[in-house]
Amino acid sequence: MKKNVLVLAALVAGACCFTACDDLVEMDLVGHINLTTSNATAGDQAYADGQTLNFKSALCNINIDTALLDAGTVMVGATQSLVSNDVADITFPLCGINLRDTVPGQYAISCPVTDFSFFEYLNESNVNMLITRGLAIGDQLGNLFAVAVSDTSFYLGYSGAVNITAFGTNPLSRVQGTVSNVEAIYLTASGLEAIANMSAADRANIDLTTYFPHITFNGDISSIRSDIDAVMQALEDAE
Repeated sequence: MKKNVLVLAALVAGACCFTACDDLVEMDLVGHINLTTSNATAGDQAYADGQTLNFKSALCNINIDTALLDAGTVMVGATQSLVSNDVADITFPLCGINLRDTVPGQYAISCPVTDFSFFEYLNESNVNMLITRGLAIGDQLGNLFAVAVSDTSFYLGYSGAVNITAFGTNPLSRVQGTVSNVEAIYLTASGLEAIANMSAADRANIDLTTYFPHITFNGDISSIRSDIDAVMQALEDAE
């Protein structure tokens, strides 16, 4: 890992000398993304109404897309410590947010969930790639919100917003905000493959607005700015 992560790891290690490491979550030393669920529709999905998801470690940084000369913000929240030595073995579930700017503001979450070609694109990708590289819609990148349940199933936001209220400019400063009524569909690798292989006749009988289970996420974000190359590489390697 780079210097910023090593400095953060040293701070965490030092704090562990004086308090139980589990208490670091309450101290919010390693950031967090906390989410609650509501409005779950019928269907087989990972979460139900009223659940709380605590991603007890959250790191983020600016990401430059050299092809599009575009700067965005990538944020990853995990249930494990992202500054530990086992970051290469990143585990699920995790939360990924990829925004198309680097300033405070409201970032609308959207994607064409009524378009079969969009699901064909998702079938050729995976959730890790979406988090690290962004959500491509035509020749544009959109604001992405995802909760990866496993390497073969994930929630993808299609409406609502991520509101960034503070964007720290220095290493180890905070990017803070809220997840506001982000409606998401629940997708699995097998479900996406089935959609991609459907005939035109079969597709004509499907209403994509109700085909996949839905859920709504709300919550808060307090993510630490740091070099996240190791985290991004771990996600890429898991593809």
